[in-house]
Amino acid sequence: MTPNKSFQQLEQAVNRVESRFPGVPRQEVILTRLLFHIVPRLSARLCEELRPYGLNETVWMALMALYACPNQALYPSDISETLDSSRTNATRIADELVKNGWAARSPSAEDRRKILLELTPEGIRLVESLLPLSRECHKALWADFDQEEKQQLEQLMRKLLTKLDG
Repeated sequence: MTPNKSFQQLEQAVNRVESRFPGVPRQEVILTRLLFHIVPRLSARLCEELRPYGLNETVWMALMALYACPNQALYPSDISETLDSSRTNATRIADELVKNGWAARSPSAEDRRKILLELTPEGIRLVESLLPLSRECHKALWADFDQEEKQQLEQLMRKLLTKLDG
């Protein structure tokens, strides 16, 4: 497996800094930078698969969050929390879902100050038609990892997330 050229350059830079300032936590820096290199590439890969359907990865995950609910409805603040994004971004996503006819806004029965976002029949059809594509994309992405590696990576990433949230 050939390392990504842009990462090789970064790794060489870390090595040069380490040679000038011994004691640099090299592995920790490399792990952190690997995550920063992976995330945009992962997002771009998923977005590329969804682009022909007028979607990006963030909007797709909002659709999935809505679809996963028993009543297929959420408050935009719930979308913000689920996607770990700002409320402003959740509002932008909700606007996009409504504009495309995939969701509709309605006043909350419990609190009239709140607006509920509900999947439309068109939104449900879109999600259900793209679930096989999503499944295959994720399977292909992780095909080179065995079950034990995936479990270990999940455990390690959850451990890091817990550390960052603490």
